[in-house]
Amino acid sequence: MDKKSKVKTFASLLFVLYLIILVWIILFKLQFKLSSMDHVRIVNLIPFHYTNAVAELFQIREIRDNVLIFIPFGVLLSMLAPKMKLRSKLFIIFGTSFALEVMQYILSIGVTDITDLITNVSGGLIGIFLYTVLLKSVKDKQKIDTAISIFGGIIAVLFSGLMSILLLANC
Repeated sequence: MDKKSKVKTFASLLFVLYLIILVWIILFKLQFKLSSMDHVRIVNLIPFHYTNAVAELFQIREIRDNVLIFIPFGVLLSMLAPKMKLRSKLFIIFGTSFALEVMQYILSIGVTDITDLITNVSGGLIGIFLYTVLLKSVKDKQKIDTAISIFGGIIAVLFSGLMSILLLANC
């Protein structure tokens, strides 16, 4: 197996791990036990709507977090499907975010919010943009993909270690 194939295989594994973590964060709010989750079934179709100042402060952090959590989606998708059109990438990001929002409603484990959909897609778009800027500035896809894979691998190991410690502490 050549280096290019190894990097693509590793990036594919990172993407699968990222999707698993994404589902755990969005649907299960990093909880280890389903019984400790709030069971709410609310739909908010008014973008960036807040009921009071406390909720507004919380929402600002949630907006930031939603954007940040989807940036790797755009980066990894662009890395794995470089010839895919922007519209198709955005459709995949939108579809994933929409599916997660619907699952929150179906499972009664969170607020289904149009703001989340907007910020998730925005984060994915930022990831696509960042990857494109890196590609245009370095002009060596192999180097960029290798660097992203190494960085992603390090983050994955650190995150997995931290979650293992938290899991053991909560048992």
